Amino acid sequence: MKRSSALLIAAALVTGAMSAGYLFGAHDARTQDSTSTHSLAGARTPGLATGGRPATAAELSDADRARVQQIALGIERALVARDSGQRETAFAFLLPELIELQPERLVAMVARQEPGESRDALRDEVVRQWIVRDREAATAWMGSLEDEAEREASATLAMRTLAASSPADAIEVADQFGIGRDDGTLEHMVQIWATEKPDEAMRWIDSQSPTDPRTVQLRARIDLVRAQ
Repeated sequence: MKRSSALLIAAALVTGAMSAGYLFGAHDARTQDSTSTHSLAGARTPGLATGGRPATAAELSDADRARVQQIALGIERALVARDSGQRETAFAFLLPELIELQPERLVAMVARQEPGESRDALRDEVVRQWIVRDREAATAWMGSLEDEAEREASATLAMRTLAASSPADAIEVADQFGIGRDDGTLEHMVQIWATEKPDEAMRWIDSQSPTDPRTVQLRARIDLVRAQ
């Protein structure tokens, strides 16, 4: 079975389980989970406070708090089960909703994991999904990680994730964490950017300080692409 077909089947199973109210251990199969609906006409998105920021725990409605608990339990059980399919489903369908409702719950979840494969997998997936939704909040969390290797790994993943959609943001994150300059990563990224979107890359480099040595370094790559 192809991966795409497997994911579609998994999505259907998750959706069916959510509507029946027993996803990952809920007991009443007759209870409809109305909080799984994300777009209600005339209503705010569940879990979002005024201004679009995630609600704090105190601001969540009782229904959203119950939903957060259910989602968190599902992710934690998927991690413990060590079943790749269950984990993939949890990361694909539950983790994005928890980022939307209460991302600090994920921060606490990562912190509780012992060093090892499960912690790395959860941390990496939080980075991938959170950095494109709320760069400021995600980088603040990444910067709070106590282990230097973990901070660098998270920052590197965030940089690579952003590079696909916003190289300028990727460069900002790289410079914020002091990565990507010494090993040529940013130069390579800018070269690809200038090849695929030359006008965009030129507008960005022209907005940078011409006397900054870091600008000179990257401009040289863009000029190389233009010359070719």
